[in-house]
Amino acid sequence: MGDDAGVRGADPGRGHWLKAVGHARGPLPERWLEDGRLGVLSRTGFPRRPRIAPGDRLVLYASVWRRVFGVVEAAGEPETVDHPRWPWSIAVEPLLVVPRLEDAPPVEAMGVAPRSMSQQSHIAITASQYERAVAAIASVAG
Repeated sequence: MGDDAGVRGADPGRGHWLKAVGHARGPLPERWLEDGRLGVLSRTGFPRRPRIAPGDRLVLYASVWRRVFGVVEAAGEPETVDHPRWPWSIAVEPLLVVPRLEDAPPVEAMGVAPRSMSQQSHIAITASQYERAVAAIASVAG
């Protein structure tokens, strides 16, 4: 997952998103991978049906930390799940991750201000912002 060869090259037909993980009352742990939060790399939830389609790329954003720590690809269509806060879910495949949040680059490294994610589960980003995120994450993913 540290190799970004399959991650580079924003495709104009592909959507690019910044996806928040965690929240003020439930932030992602600093060593999220060691702490058993592997589910982040297989599914991600949404409060409403997202416009994300299979093949879209999502940059994972640790909201309390204000850092980007991974890139995943949407592996399926949005589907409903039995969860009170996140009733919509999408299967994802990991492409690139930073195991420790203290090592992850700040969201500003991809040209996005942290306030852009205020009260948002995800936002659309440009292909250029996606490319900057991949470069920043790959530089520390090891």
